[in-house]
Amino acid sequence: MFGWRSQLGFITPSNNTVIEPELWHVVPDGVSFHFTKLTFRSTARDGKNKDVDSEALDALHRGGMDAIGYACMATSLVDSDKWEQNATERTGIPTATATGAVKEALRAAGARTISMVCHYPEDRLGLVKESFENDGFKVVSIETASVDDSRAVNLISTETVYRLSRKVDSPDADALCLLATDLRTFPVLQQLEEDLGKPVIGTNQALLWKVLQLANVDCKISGYGSLLSGEFKPAAVAQ
Repeated sequence: MFGWRSQLGFITPSNNTVIEPELWHVVPDGVSFHFTKLTFRSTARDGKNKDVDSEALDALHRGGMDAIGYACMATSLVDSDKWEQNATERTGIPTATATGAVKEALRAAGARTISMVCHYPEDRLGLVKESFENDGFKVVSIETASVDDSRAVNLISTETVYRLSRKVDSPDADALCLLATDLRTFPVLQQLEEDLGKPVIGTNQALLWKVLQLANVDCKISGYGSLLSGEFKPAAVAQ
């Protein structure tokens, strides 16, 4: 039986071609991943997902998932906790968003001040910073590849992600965040942590970490950063 330990569902934007192959590289024994695509009815420039009643969510509900991850950072920057609550109430299945998972991972790592790497155009960086600062984090620096075409994000090389990370790193930052589920990060997570000497939290890494928790799957995945290797435990939300 596939997924005899747990079946995890992920809602991904239709343009995303990164998160599925990244997660399949690290699938734990006895766990199965099930992806469904979401085509947005409108462009979410305000950082909020308007498709909580989507067919994608219902499809994973019908599939009997043990936990669901909403794999889009750009449309969960605002009111991610409300989306999680509404989706869980609708399906009865514990649900996490990309943004919510990253913030919880940062808390688990004890990070309060952060630097960021992303692909968003300059006019969206204010929204990104505001989202994290509203939840108690101080953003000390941001570097972006500045790619607005959603179909081109997967073309950003991991070498570019690495170089931007070294450039943005600051002694004032407790941790580095690599934002977006369609930005390739898995190949450089471990190397960046070793070179920077601090936690590196990637969006796909954090979402997998959180969804495994929601499904009560206790496992350690080595080679992809201290978060997945089990070094950090969930922390209470800062008051």
